Amino acid sequence: MLLKRGATGDPVKGLQRALNKLGALLRVDGDFGPATEAAVADARVSLRRPGPPEADDALLRALAELPEPSTELTAPGVTFIAREEVSSPTEYRRRFKHPVWPSENSGITIGIGYDLKFADDTKLTNDWGKALPSETIARLAQVLGTTGSHDLLARVASVEVPLTAAVAVFLQRMMPEHIGHTRSVYPTLDALCPARRTALISLVFNRGRSLEGDRRREMRRIRELLTVNAEDAVAEQIEAMTRLWDPKTERGVIGRRQREATLWRNGFEAFHLE
Repeated sequence: MLLKRGATGDPVKGLQRALNKLGALLRVDGDFGPATEAAVADARVSLRRPGPPEADDALLRALAELPEPSTELTAPGVTFIAREEVSSPTEYRRRFKHPVWPSENSGITIGIGYDLKFADDTKLTNDWGKALPSETIARLAQVLGTTGSHDLLARVASVEVPLTAAVAVFLQRMMPEHIGHTRSVYPTLDALCPARRTALISLVFNRGRSLEGDRRREMRRIRELLTVNAEDAVAEQIEAMTRLWDPKTERGVIGRRQREATLWRNGFEAFHLE
């Protein structure tokens, strides 16, 4: 079998599912378009199987042998959270391969939601030392541990973080940390199905693990509901959090809460990830 640009159908869906084990961030839509072609090219680099951006039998076998990218999250779960951060692999290459300053309270951010405000030299090196050249690490060290600014962004604006490097750090460094944070807030996390685990991890990844104050009342209520096995009521609490943001200026985070609620109710199929 040879799958290439223009192919469609179930074989392409199988390829896309397999590519998502490498963090390709693809929708499983059965369309071998530019995003899938780019993911195949990345997979050939990652798997050290040089060749054109087409999937032959040898590449398909190598992809089929890959494990899930996370013991706690399946490939659809990792894909859902990463797409919430950067929208799609195409958008990553267009908008996020260079550092950004997402909001006035955040730090300079690289990769898939990696906020340098919360990193020091040791953490940056441990997390990114294998993914980025040492000279890139040195440049990024200029903007660590502080809220961003236009001046700080200008210092590192030309730095490039390839999608493969961003995904590697997301899978190997960021997700284990945030899954641990989620488990500390919601101790019954591991008893949930993968889609519902993903919804909670996405929530904590985005909002943090604090349960203090009125702005966190829904997060506290979710823990109470899980304690008494009232899982089906959780989606309503996720949606209720949209009270916190202005729909005129913060539609992105409102949409994220709504999608997490949909994921809780309907699973990965609602997003063409399975």
